[in-house]
Amino acid sequence: MKKLNEYIIKFKGLKDGEHSFDYKITKSFLANFDNSDIKDLDVFVDVRLIKNNRLLEFNISLVGSVAVECDRCLDDLSIKIKSNTTQIVKCEDVEDSNEDIIYLPINEGEINISQMLYESIIFSIPAKRIHPTKNGKSLCNPQMLEKLNRYLSNADNKKPDMRWNELVKMLNN
Repeated sequence: MKKLNEYIIKFKGLKDGEHSFDYKITKSFLANFDNSDIKDLDVFVDVRLIKNNRLLEFNISLVGSVAVECDRCLDDLSIKIKSNTTQIVKCEDVEDSNEDIIYLPINEGEINISQMLYESIIFSIPAKRIHPTKNGKSLCNPQMLEKLNRYLSNADNKKPDMRWNELVKMLNN
C-alpha cells in the first residue's frame, strides 16, 4: 500500500485539545487497499482529534454512499452509510498489540489515519447487501431472480431424504 500523504496527521506540533479534519473520500482511495468489495464510494468524513500529552482520541464520523455487488442478483447496489467510531492511540514504547488501542513509539510525531478511515467505511456496510423491495416486489435484476427461482424450484421437487424421517422419530420418542 502506498503512503497516502493527505491522511497523515502531524500531531507533534498540535496543542493539547480538539482539532478537526475533513475529508471527501472517493473511488481513488480504494486503489490503496487490497481485496475491497466496494466498487465505488462517495463519503464525507469528519475526524475530531482530541490530543492529550501522549494520548490521541480519534472520533470518526462518516456519511455517504458506497456501491457494492448485490448478494442476490449480482447487480451494482448503492447503499447509504453512516457511522461514528472512536480509535484510541497511545504514544508508548509497547511491543504488545491491542485491537482497541494503537501504540506508537514515543518519538513518533505523525500518524497515517487512512487505514482507520478504510476500516470505518468497511464496517459501516451491512453484512446483507440486497436490493430493497418496493410494493412487495424486489428491485433485484428480474432475469437473475427468474433463474434463481427456477433453480430453487428444481431443488424443491426432489424426493425428501428418508433418513430425516428416522431422525424425527427419534426426537418424538
